[in-house]
Amino acid sequence: MFSSISPFTQRQFWLLAALAFFGMSLASVSAGSKLLPVLNHPITDRTGLAGFPLTVNLASAFGMEAIDDQVVRFTSQFNSGGVPVVLDMALFSNRTPITRQNFLKYVSDGDYVNSFIHRSVPDFVIQGGGFLLNGNSIESVPTDPPIVNEFGISNTLSTISMAKQGGDPNSATSQWFVSLGANTDNLDTQNGGFTVFGRMTRSTFGNAQLFGNPAVFPVYDYSATLGGAFSQLPLYPPSSLILFPSLALVPLPVGEAGVSSTLIYTVLSNGNPAVATASIQPGGILNLSPVAGQTGSTSVTVRATDSVGNTVDDSFTLNVSLTDTFTAWASRNSFPNGQSGISQNPDADAWNNLQEYAFLGNPGLSSSAAQTVFQGTTGTAPQYLTMTFPVRKFTQGLSYAVEANNSLSGVWTEIWKSADTFIHPQVVSALEQADRTVLTLKDTTAIGVTPKRFLRTRVVQQ
Repeated sequence: MFSSISPFTQRQFWLLAALAFFGMSLASVSAGSKLLPVLNHPITDRTGLAGFPLTVNLASAFGMEAIDDQVVRFTSQFNSGGVPVVLDMALFSNRTPITRQNFLKYVSDGDYVNSFIHRSVPDFVIQGGGFLLNGNSIESVPTDPPIVNEFGISNTLSTISMAKQGGDPNSATSQWFVSLGANTDNLDTQNGGFTVFGRMTRSTFGNAQLFGNPAVFPVYDYSATLGGAFSQLPLYPPSSLILFPSLALVPLPVGEAGVSSTLIYTVLSNGNPAVATASIQPGGILNLSPVAGQTGSTSVTVRATDSVGNTVDDSFTLNVSLTDTFTAWASRNSFPNGQSGISQNPDADAWNNLQEYAFLGNPGLSSSAAQTVFQGTTGTAPQYLTMTFPVRKFTQGLSYAVEANNSLSGVWTEIWKSADTFIHPQVVSALEQADRTVLTLKDTTAIGVTPKRFLRTRVVQQ
């Protein structure tokens, strides 16, 4: 059971017991060698083709971030079994330097002493740092100038982020919040993204969840009497605020973070294994295997765990169809410098992205057209130039054509197109493989009839 004092009735409430703490300098906060796991680049939703596996390199999504040797400990007014209920905040040492320094300045100035949680949204956030109790009066925390947004780390469960004004990414001052849910899809994508600058320690995140539990701390709307910021005010019955009478910088507790940069990956859940299976392969590769002949979607959650048991999760949706498109293919691939446009050529080889798709190439690796499309001749007289190339299976809106020309200028004459099918006078052979038909076509004009002769392939995505 908790023991507490009602802040609305006790006039002289825990009289700034942390006055000695005000003398703390930012120089006493040092960057450490300990690390915590983070989600840097959430896994985007994927589109797959039934029967054909695809992979995700999890190291490109998750990472480890250095944290300070000390944590900022917010000690609440509540005790459980005689032990103070605290929030220990581990701050990232290097990733968000402006936000880190800003937060620590509020701490060292004593601005957060007697502050309280003024907003609680179940399974979303608890928010504080905006208001404090002075006697029996509620006052605003004195604020320094707004800081530049430093969004980069995703707002996952247990992260600590800066609050800000709507429509202004660079408006954060003193208010912070703890994510009580997986807020990647919501908070990463609005108002420039909310800057994550730390994580709750594993041993005290349960306290943050407790403070955000409406069964223990019911939420009340006091906006009519206290103002709009208090429309979701959590109170311990009958009327106790979640107040923090003291703060301190304390050494990072043993076991809360490790030094290894290695992460262990697991598939936490797969909502519909009948559509696709999911497994972890060596090297942190997530293998997704759409089941042949099955269509639909499945939600996959992947967990990264560090050497001492800290975790971070990410979820995405895999949609599986029986036919493929350039857009779906592009969503499954990695493009240098993000150049995923249909006519772009990020790997600076002979093919643009549409040609990579049509001829089953890799847009991230430079490859020669001669490796997949090549010319030859028929074996008996009269001989004809031939063109051999792969035709992608299970695709829609993609068409191929072979054209001929005598001089590399002027009009090119079409000698075959996809609509002609593989049963056609110019088709020499059509070798069926799992994901392609390797097609060989011959020219309509025999070798020697003209001084020069050229063939080319053309692809169009509608």
